Amino acid sequence: MTPSMSRADESAIRDLEHRFNAAWDAHDPEGLSESLVDDAQFITVNGAWTTSREGFRDLMQRLHGASGPFRSSTRRTPEMQVRFLAPDIAILHSRFWIDGEVQHDAISQASRESVGTRVVQKIDGRWRIVATQNTDVRQGRRH
Repeated sequence: MTPSMSRADESAIRDLEHRFNAAWDAHDPEGLSESLVDDAQFITVNGAWTTSREGFRDLMQRLHGASGPFRSSTRRTPEMQVRFLAPDIAILHSRFWIDGEVQHDAISQASRESVGTRVVQKIDGRWRIVATQNTDVRQGRRH
């Protein structure tokens, strides 16, 4: 890590994930989308692909709304790794769990383990999410 890639930057990047989880647990679509740039690309664990902050917020409103499958769920991220590509660009890899999904179909899970990749960029002194890809971990398929 070079001096321009400080521990404070790494902490701020990790904080993006912590704030995302807090907004998830509060079922707050505005909070979930707060750290995304306007043209952020976001691919969910189920393959839903949004190409804007507004599109992601709208998806989260449906998923966390009164009849949405995540309306009473919680999300935690016990494992994160940050890799700087440049002083203002980094990748955040994470392993996270979502518990309490209200099951609506055969692929819904009461508890799911997932891994994610976020590309983040420091813009005007603030780390923002540019792109995210999440993938569910299938049992028996870790390696």
